[in-house]
Amino acid sequence: MPLSELKDMIPQKLERMHTVEDPKRQQLVQATYEVVGCLHEVYRQLGPGLPEYIYQEALAKLFTSKGIPFKKELEFHPLFMGEPLEAYLKMDLVVELPTGNIIIECKALTQLTEREHYQTFGYLRATQWPIAILVNFGADHRAQIERYHYTNGAIQVF
Repeated sequence: MPLSELKDMIPQKLERMHTVEDPKRQQLVQATYEVVGCLHEVYRQLGPGLPEYIYQEALAKLFTSKGIPFKKELEFHPLFMGEPLEAYLKMDLVVELPTGNIIIECKALTQLTEREHYQTFGYLRATQWPIAILVNFGADHRAQIERYHYTNGAIQVF
């Protein structure tokens, strides 16, 4: 996909998912809030400056203690011409829910760039799962958390 098309994928419009009355969406929103709470807790306890695998392990430990179903470093084979490729995407963490999976992409950088956004958007497009959370634990003072909703081929910030 050309870079110009990828730039068009960057969400421009803010949508508040919690205003929608669909019960499935409400469950996703609630689960997302729980996950975001865990992200804040990990950052509160560990702070910035550690490698991202440390934050991933801490999140996995916290998810387990809270009974949040997840997979760590989940491998997903994208489809091409209707067939799965041998190559795969490896997502840091995926919270598995009956209403839809939540992708969590962890970073430990001083600042997020387009590269991290495009990676996250690519995961959403390839899996067609409804939610992705991009979290940067490298930022000072608090974790930088961005939530995205994927539906009908569009990615929206929420």
